Amino acid sequence: MKHLIKEYRKIIPPILCEKIIKYFDQDNLSHAQISLPSGKIDTNKKVRNCEITSIEPPKKLGEKLMVNYIKSRIHLMTEDYIKPYKNFFVPTEIESIQFLKYAANEHEAGYNFHTDHGKNTSKRSLSISICLNNNFIGGEFLFDVEGEILKFPQNTGDAIIFPSNFLFPHQVNKIKSGTRYALVTWVL
Repeated sequence: MKHLIKEYRKIIPPILCEKIIKYFDQDNLSHAQISLPSGKIDTNKKVRNCEITSIEPPKKLGEKLMVNYIKSRIHLMTEDYIKPYKNFFVPTEIESIQFLKYAANEHEAGYNFHTDHGKNTSKRSLSISICLNNNFIGGEFLFDVEGEILKFPQNTGDAIIFPSNFLFPHQVNKIKSGTRYALVTWVL
């Protein structure tokens, strides 16, 4: 099953990654929430410890150009990813694109093992994470696939795409120093 986790190197150029950080690392970030099995929403920093904002809808022309470019890159990755499965899966839309900021702190992980498909997110088919920088220590992307822990240290502009379902629990390791920035989205 690990062949279903696919990496794309430099999907977004580093210079644009820097601009994305400058545009969206603002005062409007809020603490990220988690969905509980009951369907309720919580903000438990021991489980998920990052700040978040949606980059949609874009408010300024520069943001609009960036969001459109990011969406075009997400579409290219998705088209490539589903080539072997195109008779079985037709993506309909990108759910939303979120900007994440994981700062170094005392908690055990950036986001403990979880899946992206659940009671409140039942339409998600594919998950995508794009790393926007690499000037931090820690923050590796982990998967627990069939009891094997797979580690993916991403670099600036690298993306990872994988099924959102229960077979692909994943985690962002604790940030030991610096700040990790990322974009995440889901294909429905």
